[in-house]
Amino acid sequence: MKNIVKFLIFALPLFILIGCADLDLQPTDMIAEDAVKKDPKLVEAFLTKIYANANFEPNEGRGYPNQDRLTDAVLGGEYTLMAPWQQGIQASTHVPTASGAHSRIAKFQYGNIRSTNEIIEILNEASFDPQTVKEQIAEAKFLRAWMYFEMVKRYGGVPLELEPKQVDDPVEELMIPRSSLKDCYDQIIADLDAGIADLPPTAIGGKATSMAARALKSRAALYAARIAKYHPQSANGLTSIPASSAQAYYQMAHGAASAVIESGRHPLYKGGANLVDNFSEIFYKDVAEHIFVEEYSLSLGKTHTWSGYGMPDGFKAGWGSNMHMYLASDARFEHVDGSPGNKHHGKFNNRVWFDIEEVIYTKDPRYLATLFTPEEIFQGREVWFHNLSVGNAANGVKGRAGNVVPQRAPVRNRNRGGRLVQKRIDPAIEFPPFGTDETPYVVLRTGEMYLNAAEAAFEMNKPVRAKQLINTLRARAGMPAKTQLTLDLIKNERFVELFAENHRYWDLRTWRDAEAELHFKLKQGSKWTRRASDGKYKANKWRWNFSQNTPFLPKMYWLPFGTGRLADNPNLVENPGY
Repeated sequence: MKNIVKFLIFALPLFILIGCADLDLQPTDMIAEDAVKKDPKLVEAFLTKIYANANFEPNEGRGYPNQDRLTDAVLGGEYTLMAPWQQGIQASTHVPTASGAHSRIAKFQYGNIRSTNEIIEILNEASFDPQTVKEQIAEAKFLRAWMYFEMVKRYGGVPLELEPKQVDDPVEELMIPRSSLKDCYDQIIADLDAGIADLPPTAIGGKATSMAARALKSRAALYAARIAKYHPQSANGLTSIPASSAQAYYQMAHGAASAVIESGRHPLYKGGANLVDNFSEIFYKDVAEHIFVEEYSLSLGKTHTWSGYGMPDGFKAGWGSNMHMYLASDARFEHVDGSPGNKHHGKFNNRVWFDIEEVIYTKDPRYLATLFTPEEIFQGREVWFHNLSVGNAANGVKGRAGNVVPQRAPVRNRNRGGRLVQKRIDPAIEFPPFGTDETPYVVLRTGEMYLNAAEAAFEMNKPVRAKQLINTLRARAGMPAKTQLTLDLIKNERFVELFAENHRYWDLRTWRDAEAELHFKLKQGSKWTRRASDGKYKANKWRWNFSQNTPFLPKMYWLPFGTGRLADNPNLVENPGY
């Protein structure tokens, strides 16, 4: 046999070893390691493959239908989906067992982590420009940090594999035990510190920068601080962080987020005088507030279907009207005068007639930017939600855009919650065919940095700093300043600013609020009736006809590894309760 030659595989998620005495032909999807050491473009191509497999958009996975990408918000109690068979609904009612968690929330990424370890090892011996080598190593470490973070927020401490293993390594080296949760977070932060030091401050869209590393560090450190402060201590440290570490992590979170804010590279977006449009444009335009995004391109064959699932019936045929807000979520959004978001909910008794302008269109501009609401003017005409018209709709008061009112709204708009999620839908796109969306997915943005820094400052007993950060964010939306601040107010501001951006479920878990907020909570929507004579409405609260009982048991703060993974690695220790 000849010496074994190592190749990189560009079409598959792992590296393998290839070699044989008389085999001179090389596969076309493999490139020899020695060639990669000499060519930064080959490294770039391999890093691109790692990006593609890193799953920045939640629930993005090989073989998943696109609608399954909506799982995180359903689990977090922000909104529901159209049909009970959808995996997001089923994941929200699933209690994990010893066999493992629901497939749409489980995430194990060691194949791709192994790829990052392999490319780091190769780059350490690379012969091309040293500055490029440093940047590419830092980029690989950023990717590794992201993937470990995605696992530790699910499982607690996980095995830390920082060097590539080979199949013929000793068993004791392959069967890596779990590291403590603190060690895992510290490794994530160390990798991000490498990114802060060596990544450029700007890059082409979809690639990591030093600012992205700072932003992700702020999120990871904030999660670690919450766990240290609010979670009980475990005997083995696999699902806890020493309480004495909380302040240090809060300081890291505040420092990293503040560095992004103060750099001026990613200012809060303030696109124009219309505050609703200003906020909505963050999610479908290319704006400076974006720190790190997942890019899409129809010409390159990478797209999604968010608009197809989200657009209201009447603007999208087929599978539109898919994301329906709960009434409890509606209550979290204040009115523009700072009054409570649920102050009109007492009128939802199917008896009191009210002006929709007062009940809906005096809400926080972020609410109106985030949701389709009754008679919203979208693409020049109304979005209808009413279940019934009282009187002759055709001869009555016209809609807010001046159009004749239908007797009933399209069925998919009126059969769940009475509002639909609009965030990330580009209003310039009409009747989008499925699989053609190119709108980026915002992974990290400056709005989150203000929230991260504010929460950390509050927990560090710096209330003036926390209030200044929260009020700056509120001022961007035209909302009145808060004169007093509590942790609950910070949590609510986070809910409002980041609604439907896949933060809520993980916030509840790390604050240890999930049992109180989710367990068997009543889920309600509203049905609307419109009076033709004056255009006024009445509404009633009603329960969903499925997914009534979302459980969250104490054991569910950490997912199980499952019997299959325990069998593969006998050195794994299962989480409590499984």
